[in-house]
Amino acid sequence: MPAATALMSRIPWARAWVVANWLFRQGRNRLEQNLTSSERRELWDLLRISGGRRANLSSRQQKRFIALARQGLTGRKAA
Repeated sequence: MPAATALMSRIPWARAWVVANWLFRQGRNRLEQNLTSSERRELWDLLRISGGRRANLSSRQQKRFIALARQGLTGRKAA
C-alpha cells in the first residue's frame, strides 16, 4: 500500500481535523451517508483523543483518522 501511504502524507493534519469537526457539527447527513455507525464512533473517538494535536495519536491512528475524515466528506474509501 505505498500509494495509500503517499496519499495520506499529502493531506495536512489541520485540514483533516477541521473537516472532521465540520462533519460532526454541520455535516451530519453526509457523515451518516458515508460512514457506518462504528466508523462514525471511531472517528469521533480519534477526534476527541487528538484534541486537535497530531502528536496525541499514533502514526496508525493518524492515518485512520485522515482516511475516515476523507471518507466521511467524499464517500470514497481509501484505496
